[in-house]
Amino acid sequence: MPDIAIWNRCNNHCGMCTNPFSFQLEDSSPYSSGNIKQRWGNVKLKKDDVIALTGGEPTIHPDFLNLVTWFRRKYPSHKIAIASNGRMFSYKDFTKQLLKVNDLLIEIAIHGYDNKTHDAVTRTNGSFEQTIKGLHNILKYKSSSQNVEIRIIITKLTYKYLDKINEFLVKEFPMKEIRDVTLIFMEFEGQAKDNINNVGISYTQVNKYLTKLVNSSLLNKLNELRLYHFPLCVLPKSLWPFVWRTLRGEEIIFLSQCQKCAAKKYCLGVHRDYISFMGTKEFKPFKTIKIKSNKSFYKPIDYSSY
Repeated sequence: MPDIAIWNRCNNHCGMCTNPFSFQLEDSSPYSSGNIKQRWGNVKLKKDDVIALTGGEPTIHPDFLNLVTWFRRKYPSHKIAIASNGRMFSYKDFTKQLLKVNDLLIEIAIHGYDNKTHDAVTRTNGSFEQTIKGLHNILKYKSSSQNVEIRIIITKLTYKYLDKINEFLVKEFPMKEIRDVTLIFMEFEGQAKDNINNVGISYTQVNKYLTKLVNSSLLNKLNELRLYHFPLCVLPKSLWPFVWRTLRGEEIIFLSQCQKCAAKKYCLGVHRDYISFMGTKEFKPFKTIKIKSNKSFYKPIDYSSY
């Protein structure tokens, strides 16, 4: 099942948001609980499909808790993922009500290591304090059937602070309770395009900071580190074990030089809009490469030899 945007409003104003600004100005009636249930009530899911609830900010939907309960009853054997800024979870009663639903993955976005750095990204004063309080509430009340993922979006505003953000996380939270920390390279669409001068970054610029994080003692304090939205050729091979193949097929392209790359069938490809802003010079095909494959689409390389 594709991502389901259940609400078009948001209580943050992130400059790298993949939704266009006009999205929040649209009529919200298509996102009423009745319309959502009608659209998704007869969808047939594959065995491994995840029901991914997004927005806007899904948790501020007026009928959010009812909708999550409905999806759970309709699809009892499928995981429900909620992509959130975490602010609504600062309300204890709301958090406890949601966590009555089993088999959840709650994905919380954290953009900085203090009020100043986080709120500069969200452009919303007080958002850091609410997000951190919300994450504490989730970790306090969640059950073993509920997982937490922390997401850090890599932009010009965050890439130099990846180590500091993770240092903060390790000091602030019991990391054994957090399934993974995922670093997601920004997507060049929606408001990110409008704010490209403030948020735009290249893969090459990020490399040094990713390598620094992976080579630090912080890595051993995380349950798992993931890298999303990265083509293989733009990263040193030392970072490949952390790379996941993400993004839908319609969002990516393979360049002419990719067609002769020995790693092509294992690679994500390039986000379509990245090329318009950053060009193609970073992408260099591998003439030959020794790769041991496995059966996972998302992690198609067996990294036991790395």
